[in-house]
Formats: sequence, C-alpha cells, structure tokens
Amino acid sequence: MSEGIISITPAFARVWKRNAQVYLTLWKFNIFPALAEPVLFIFVFGLGIGSYIDEMEGVPYLDFVAPGILAIAAIMQATFECTYGSYFRMRMQNTFEGIISTPISAGEVGMAEIVWGATRGLVTSSLVLLLMVAIGVFDSWTTLLLPLITFLAAFNFAAIGIIVTSRIAQMEYFHFYFAGFVLPAQFLCGTFFPVSRFPDAVQVIAWIIPLTSFVDIMRSLTLDRVSASLAPELLWALGSTLVLTEIAVRSMHRRLVE
Repeated sequence: MSEGIISITPAFARVWKRNAQVYLTLWKFNIFPALAEPVLFIFVFGLGIGSYIDEMEGVPYLDFVAPGILAIAAIMQATFECTYGSYFRMRMQNTFEGIISTPISAGEVGMAEIVWGATRGLVTSSLVLLLMVAIGVFDSWTTLLLPLITFLAAFNFAAIGIIVTSRIAQMEYFHFYFAGFVLPAQFLCGTFFPVSRFPDAVQVIAWIIPLTSFVDIMRSLTLDRVSASLAPELLWALGSTLVLTEIAVRSMHRRLVE
C-alpha cells in the first residue's frame, strides 16, 4: 500500500481527538499565551505605527495590515504545534511509537499532526478575528471566508513543520528553521507592507512562499477586491499545500517506520 496521502484512513481522526482532549484540558495555558503576539501586533503595527501612516494602498493602515496579522497568528500556532509540539510527542513522550503499535499507521499520525496544527491555527486566528471585528476593522461580508483561508494557510505551514520535525536529529535545529524561514516569511510575504516595495529578486522569492498568496487573498477578501486575478494565487496556495502534505506524510512514515 502507498505510504502517502492516498493511504490515509479516517483513523487519523482518533489521533487528532487525542490532541484536542489534551488541549482542552489545558485550555487556559494554550489559548491566552497564543493570543499575546497577534494582539501585540494589532496595537504596535495597526494602532501604533498606523497612527503615523495615513493610508497604505488607498486604505487605512490597520485595515491593510489586519489580514496579515490573522495569517501570522494562524501559521505561527500551526508551526509551533508541528515542530516543538510534535517533536516532544515523538521523541520525549514516545507517544507516536505507542500509537503506531495500534492499527493506526505512521502516515496517519503525520496527517493527524498536520490537521491538529491547522486546527490550532484556526482557533487562534478566529479569536483574533473576533477581536478585530469588535474594534471595527472588518465590515465586509466576505470576511466570513477568512477562517477558511487561515485554516488553509495554517495547514500549509503545519505540513512544512512536520517535514522539518521528521528530519531533524535534535530539537536545537528548530532554531535554524525559525530564524532562516519562519521569521523572514512573516515580513517578506506582504504582511506589513506591499511585496511590490521589494527589489524584483526579493519579490520573486516572496511569491514563491505560499504565505504571500494567502495574505493577498485574505486582504482582497477584506477590502472587497476579489477578482479573477486571484485564481493563480489560489491554485498555487492549494497546490503547494497538497504537495507539502504528501511530502510530510511520507517523511513521517519514514521517520517512524524505517
């Protein structure tokens, strides 16, 4: 049988449920710290720096930056969960070893971790979205589509996180991943200012990172700028997520079985 996505059965939901139960047991320690960074971004970038910037691309700066803050909230939670969280369960607790001794396969463990990471990203970004709605940032009906896009963005980065986790020898290597990719991606992908402000070579790099497409799609939804030109970005976002998930599932299978 194939070890990729095609081999995944609904049994992976049991692992997801196990993670969810642990999360709910410690919900106070999981929810509030996760909100600290995005809320800080709202006040520092949206309200603080925004008080010095009248407009960005024809809209108030807070309106411009808000979709990017939502995206960051989603991908950071997914990334932390599928790097440090997954590594801890894999190497420190030996949880995965116990799970794959049951009828649940190693690939299904990988898929469950990705879906759980994306779920955590969705929970955090949804809470931030409610805060933004409460302070009057979003007023378009297309805002209702934001949770779906943030879930997909979190899913994308969760898959990348599992790829990294399944390949490193020790936890300290995560420092290179965060410093070399995750942190730069937050600022290169059009979160706080348009990608067009970068030199052409840097723009190419930025658009290769799927987060740029996710942020642009989310911004288009909130600013009522949805058009057919977003189709290639959506295809790239979905296609890259599918490919990364396939690689992640296979990589976790090799790590746990071979």
